Amino acid sequence: MTLSVSATQVIEAAQQAAAGRRAFRFVLQFGIILIALLGFIYLMLLNSIATRGFDLQELKTVRIALQKDLEQADIRLAIPSSLYALGSSEQVQEMETVDRRHFIDVRETGLAMAGSAELSIMN
Repeated sequence: MTLSVSATQVIEAAQQAAAGRRAFRFVLQFGIILIALLGFIYLMLLNSIATRGFDLQELKTVRIALQKDLEQADIRLAIPSSLYALGSSEQVQEMETVDRRHFIDVRETGLAMAGSAELSIMN
């Protein structure tokens, strides 16, 4: 069975076309696998970034709470030191101590402290 030259050319052309289709199918399959792999990597990176965002938000909340605690501790420390400074100032040291306190009514709701001489005048 001898084939003519044109039949041989057709067969060779068909074989080349089949080889081209196999190469195209290989490239297409490789491309799909590569796209799927890159998509998976992208999702992993996106998940990592989102997780870091949640962690940063949690750390921010903890930092704000710690700052509030620090401010409250500063206030608690400042009160005794300011009372100590007030008590040790010269102006306060020179004041007379009041042994007996007498209060008198001033107008409707106010109170005032009076010395013993003023109380004898009021009585």
